[in-house]
Amino acid sequence: MKNKLLLILFLSAFFINNSNAQDGSDTASVTKKYQSGLAVYAEFGLLSNNSFKSIREQMKALNIKPFENLMASVVLAKRMETEKFFAESRLILMNSTKPNTDDNVSKGIFRGIGIGVDASPKFVNSTHWNVLVPIGWDLMLYQLKVKNDQTASFSQVVANPNGYRSVKLHTGSFNLHAGIGVDYKMNLFPKVYDKIYISSKVTYHLPVFRMGKWRGDDVKVDDLASFKPNQLYAQIGLVFFPKYKPGMYGMGMHSKWGRRHKNNM
Repeated sequence: MKNKLLLILFLSAFFINNSNAQDGSDTASVTKKYQSGLAVYAEFGLLSNNSFKSIREQMKALNIKPFENLMASVVLAKRMETEKFFAESRLILMNSTKPNTDDNVSKGIFRGIGIGVDASPKFVNSTHWNVLVPIGWDLMLYQLKVKNDQTASFSQVVANPNGYRSVKLHTGSFNLHAGIGVDYKMNLFPKVYDKIYISSKVTYHLPVFRMGKWRGDDVKVDDLASFKPNQLYAQIGLVFFPKYKPGMYGMGMHSKWGRRHKNNM
């Protein structure tokens, strides 16, 4: 079994290396059918969310300083596109919390992390514009935390350690989304990038599956408002398409690394 695994790994490495070398030699004569790039977006909610508001009000009633009333995220994405189609895989990092400098104050923290995809035909693809109708899904995990920024002596902490622990609850949802997007194409840094876009989207997110009640490690909270992320979101950011150079990523003898290695032998 061990020998078979080694043989499979060897054959895989051989075909991958051979494919890289072929890509490098054929790039000058064959135009790539697709381009891949990296994107960074800021995403934020445009409408009032009732469940978000209810959680904040319940915190205020318990003398807990609530998190901010803005659902904001940083989205890191990888984009692949052709002349007629685009798709993105997304990593979503949500945080609706400002730094707290007050001591002896209980503070609410709301965070989220998730993955997702977007895809759409290009309804317009001109020299300077793309017009898209992105449709996709996100799988999100949310954390609600109550942190006590207290000052205490060592003896107090030892005598009552549970009194200085944060409360951590979590929930999750699977969301579908659809909307409209526009890319503006810029010819900046042409020696480094093939293209750079200013990209914007407006999408509505609809949860189709939710965990429901907030849960801790050993408890389910039955009187705290469930979080429903259905809302209209705006997204704006930059998309970068680095220039591809023959042998840039290959490890064969045609690549820069391969030629350098050959010269040193």
